[in-house]
Amino acid sequence: MFAKTVNPFAEKRSHRGVVSSVPNKLLRLPHVFSKILELPCPSDHDVFVEETPQFFRFVASCNAGAVRALAIEILPGITKIVIKRMDGTDVAVAGQRQHVSLGVGLWRFRLPPWTQPEMVTAVCSGGKLMVTVPKNKNREN
Repeated sequence: MFAKTVNPFAEKRSHRGVVSSVPNKLLRLPHVFSKILELPCPSDHDVFVEETPQFFRFVASCNAGAVRALAIEILPGITKIVIKRMDGTDVAVAGQRQHVSLGVGLWRFRLPPWTQPEMVTAVCSGGKLMVTVPKNKNREN
């Protein structure tokens, strides 16, 4: 069966409420939601979001050239969509190049369960990145 999950911080607390010096792991848990889109721009960047009955569309400024969208299954049932160059390298984020590989400070959107990350498309043209995530027609998981 399953092992009991224990909060590592719970055992580190003393009776006086002092917390240990263990670093906060929340930045390393982007998979709390089952489907996430991560765009290669800073988290405070302006992104146009359009929702229709058929899809979500995200438009942001970007000068990356040819790009593709990849749906990565982090764990079974937990998917993250990332944008890469056609050669597989990361798209550089202006002012945050040192954090791109860590995914820190990137723009993220929690996708509803009825989206289809495996069908995502990405196009960069005219200085605009356009990512389209289709929805299920029947809206079942």
